[in-house]
Parts: sequence; C-alpha cells; structure tokens
Amino acid sequence: MENLKNIEINPLKTSSSLGAVIVFLGIKNAVVLMHGSQGCASFDKVTLTKHYRENIPVYTTALNELGAILGGSSYLKAGVKNIADKINPAFIGITSTGLSEVNGEDIHATFNELKKELKESGDYDNLSLAYVSTPDYDGNFEEGYKNAILSLLQTFCIDAQNNIRNISDYKNNDKNKDNGAKEDIKNIRANVFCPFSFTAMDFLELRDLLEDFGITPVMIPDLGTSMDGHLDENGYLQTTSGGTNIEDLKKAGLNNLNIIIGSSLKSLIAPVKKITGLNTYYFSNVSGLKNTDLFFKFLEEISLRKTPERYKRQKRQLMDAYLDTHFYFLGKNIAIAEGIDILDSFSEVLNEVGANIKIGVTTSKAYENLKNRFEILTEGDIDLFGELIESDGNEIDLVISNSNAGYTAEKIGVPILKAGFPLIDRIGHNFKHYILYKGSANLVYEAANLLMSANEKIMKEEE
Repeated sequence: MENLKNIEINPLKTSSSLGAVIVFLGIKNAVVLMHGSQGCASFDKVTLTKHYRENIPVYTTALNELGAILGGSSYLKAGVKNIADKINPAFIGITSTGLSEVNGEDIHATFNELKKELKESGDYDNLSLAYVSTPDYDGNFEEGYKNAILSLLQTFCIDAQNNIRNISDYKNNDKNKDNGAKEDIKNIRANVFCPFSFTAMDFLELRDLLEDFGITPVMIPDLGTSMDGHLDENGYLQTTSGGTNIEDLKKAGLNNLNIIIGSSLKSLIAPVKKITGLNTYYFSNVSGLKNTDLFFKFLEEISLRKTPERYKRQKRQLMDAYLDTHFYFLGKNIAIAEGIDILDSFSEVLNEVGANIKIGVTTSKAYENLKNRFEILTEGDIDLFGELIESDGNEIDLVISNSNAGYTAEKIGVPILKAGFPLIDRIGHNFKHYILYKGSANLVYEAANLLMSANEKIMKEEE
C-alpha cells in the first residue's frame, strides 16, 4: 500500500537539521551552531531538551530577513567567533537551515573562508569545525544524521590518512584484508556507526560487548557518553561533557575495521569504506535471537575469541523470555509507527515471539525488505497511522510509537509502548535497553506486560 496523502498532519519524521544536531552532540566538548533564524534553533533545542532532559548546547546565528536577502556570511563568521571566544569549545558543528539555504548562498564557501581566517589569526588553534548542509525542506532526520557523520569523516579522517601514509597497520596487511582477522591481534580498534534509534544505554551496552571481545570501539558519534544523563564533576557545562574525541576521528583511518548498524545507515557502507580504507561490515539490526546470533558469530571470527559465558546466559534468558511471553502475543495484532531502524529491530523481535505485526508506518522508503513482516507497510505520518488502524476495524491490541501517537492509542483504547523520538512524557527512557539478547528480552517483557494489563482491564469491564 502506498501513501497518497499530500500533507502531513501529525508528522512522524523530523527535519534533517535535527538529525545533524544529534550527531554533533555526540562529540566531546562540543556545541552546535545552527545557521538560521532564532526560531529554527529554538525548536530543535526545545525538542531535544524535552526528550533528553539535559543541557543541549545549541546556538544560532540569528539570521534575520536582511541577512537572508543580502547574504548571511557575516552572521556565520561572527557566530563561530563569538562562541569560540565566550565558551571555548573543542568543536563547533555547524548546520544550515531552510532560511539560510533558500536564497542559494554558497555556505560551504563561507565555511572555508572562515576556517582560513581562524587559522591565519592564530587564536583558534585548538578549535575544530565541521559543516553539513541540512535545509529543512529537503530530506529527513535520518538523512541529516547520515550526512553529519560523513561530514565528520570527510573533515577529519582524510587529513589523518594524508599525513600518516607510511604507518603499517591492520588495514594494510594483505593477509588480514583477504581473510579478516586471522591472526592474533592484541588490540583491535573498530569505528562503530550506530543509528539514532539506539538509546544511550544501547550505546553503552554495545561498547561493553565489543570490549569484552578485545575490540576498542570508536563510536561515531558517541551518544552513550554524551547524552546518557549524568552530572558532570565540573558542574554545569556549556558544551557536551562526553562523546567522541576529535583526535579519535582524525585516526579513524588507522583503525582496523568499520562496523555499521542500522537500516537507515546502509547507504554509508560505500562512502565510509572509501574514506577510511577499511574493511566495512554492515548489520541491519542487532536485535532478536537470529540477528544477535549473527553478530556474536561475527565478533568471534574477527577477534578469535569465544563468547563470554555471561552473554551465553543472556541468550538463554532471551529464549526463556520468548517461552514465558509468547502466550500473550499469540493472536495479538501490533501496529508500529517509527523510524526505519526501530521499525526493523522491534518487528524482528516481536515476529520471533509470535506476534502478528499488522500495520507499519515509517519515515523512509527503504522498507521493501521488511514487507514480509507486515500486512500493511507504508511511509507516512501518525495521522495516516490512525486512519489505517480505523480502516482495519480497530483490531489492534498494541501500538508502538513515540509520544506524539499517544492520542491515537487512547482513541482506539489500546496500550502504547512508547519508544523512539521524541519521548517528551517519559523519564529515564535513555536507561532502557533494546538491542542484543538482554535488550530484546526487555522489549518482549515490556510489550507483554502492556498486553497483560489490557487483558485484565477487559476482564474487569466484562464483570
């Protein structure tokens, strides 16, 4: 079924600028500068603050009508210098907006001029910059997220490779290039690219797993240490207090391999491999029994290590979770309105446990390989999601979506499992964990408990 609507009433997707902002917030000691009006930055900042309930260091060039008409290069240059002088961050990530792009100004040229001016002044040697084009009228959240990742690699990784050509490491070892990690390497370093659908706890759990296999991960970006919700020992900061170090980005091409996770990041495979020159491995998701098994098999092969016992136990716990909860899922219809990554991973788990995934609405056209899991699957908004549920006779037992779908679930009288972005009416969602064996068990237990409570409510009403 194709979405024929020409208007979004209750949008499921958000703008590409917001996706890019998220990536830059995953860099250590960073701030984000949005080149546009105050309203553009305010919207993103408020949305992210409500979602994370943390300080969100997003600033704006405060571009007005005059700047939009005559050119906003002076606004951008002044904004960067003001932030550098007053806040002294290690990194400023710059994003464009619809207002700064609509007049056709060459922002990238202005950015290059700015870098040259800062270098010639000699006062900003410790400041790093990256720019990504993210007009609100083009693309979506996932595309802005991807483009910001590429901007970081193109800005920093290429310089590292050009400056250090003679280093002999894993990626230049012919034996390893042909056969993978077939020799005992004491310290494997991997560039790891995760989708935004990962919670901070997902980032941290994946990091722990890789380290248990002797792999040092360089998360690009690292939202696990920057957006996990912690009080910094230095008190209130005007920058991010965690995230990926710029120095690690510069050395990304000297690591051993790339790991890319998430359906929304599939198009990164070729450019990331080209920029870094490293063997690149892709996984659509690492949730559920089947896909997590495949990921552990890969880690065993690349590290030449056996899976630690605690993960074997977590696998058995997931199998027991499936056994304990499948009674609550049999014959139950589930509707999911999420970004492509959560749609993929959650439907994978719920399909394995025996639920009927009836309706799916997502933000991307890249859903063809998921169609066999759904009766109805299309790109659209939450308003369309509600229409599909109503046209199906409201035979839905559980809704999975973000906070904006709360009214839809309430209207049809079914429980909602809130996940994804934004979550503005939940606290502590970043401590939830939905990937690998343990996270998949958490998901089925959470969904089963909602279905159980709904059944109890129906029984009481019938009495």
